[in-house]
Amino acid sequence: MFKFEKEQTVHDFNGTMIGGQPGEYPTVLGASIFYNKHEVVLDDHTGKIDKLKAEALWNRCQELSDITGIPHFIQIIGEFGEAFESYIDWFCSIDDKTAFLMDSSVPAALAHACNYVTEAGIADRAIYNSINGSILPENMEALAKSDVNAAIVLAFNPGDPSVSGREKVLTEGGVAGQEMGMLEIAEKCGITRPILDTAATPLGLGSGGSYREILACKAIHGLPTGGAYHNMTVSWTWLKRWKGTKKTPSQQLAGLEGKDALVEQLTHHYLGGTDGMRQAAWSAPDIGCNMVASTLGADLIMYGPIENVEAMITAQAYVDIVVLEAARDFGIEPQVDTHPFFRLI
Repeated sequence: MFKFEKEQTVHDFNGTMIGGQPGEYPTVLGASIFYNKHEVVLDDHTGKIDKLKAEALWNRCQELSDITGIPHFIQIIGEFGEAFESYIDWFCSIDDKTAFLMDSSVPAALAHACNYVTEAGIADRAIYNSINGSILPENMEALAKSDVNAAIVLAFNPGDPSVSGREKVLTEGGVAGQEMGMLEIAEKCGITRPILDTAATPLGLGSGGSYREILACKAIHGLPTGGAYHNMTVSWTWLKRWKGTKKTPSQQLAGLEGKDALVEQLTHHYLGGTDGMRQAAWSAPDIGCNMVASTLGADLIMYGPIENVEAMITAQAYVDIVVLEAARDFGIEPQVDTHPFFRLI
């Protein structure tokens, strides 16, 4: 492994520390909730949810975090201002400490969320997701006027997915007509706790730069860094065809037709029979893509649907333990007694 020469910034979110040298702090996980077509959402406009199931999901994340020492943020996704209010109210009613990301594809909804958390007095827990080349002046204004001081800062350059292209977005701008770099925009918006997102890009379209940028962000800027690397698998057309969908038969299972003896033997090792095999073929890269990032020093892994916590957290604990053991050769020691090395070894 490695140690960065540049001093590494650590942000404190009510006791959850993010950043630092590899091995100093456990990787923070971000679990998405209320995403598109999420079963717990009953009305995505008003934010009506199945509170029993939503709370059970979050409680499970916290339970597994307590067991492993791998901390969580929650990533709240909303497309309407009214929904954001409902979602945030719900979350703060069951958890009075954990930071939450505010994520939306609708700029007006994000601006509304900034105003709402400020009025509610909980802006110190909110993380704006994200400051990127498409951010509108209205959102910059809303963010600047709010009390929100944490944000994901995205290094996405659609014209140049190389490391130098991603760095240009952060420091110089030039994307979507932005004259300023994303870090300068963040500063002008009052962001004092930036978290750099290396911008996961699809396989074949610069995916390697998404990982190399982790090293660049920490080596150049010394800031907490991470991303949503599961988006690489979600956008991988071949993998979706291999697993199959409700509308498209699985190519994986098609290749097993007529091979009864093989299927019988394989299903001894997969719970759920052939459906378990399909899920395993998907989950391996969907979880594994995050482990690549963690090995390279990522501090935040936004792993997608909250239901993936069962597979994600054990894999993350494994990598964090390995990284720490390697980092000790450089004189690095864990800065918290909750590190998975102490919890699980």
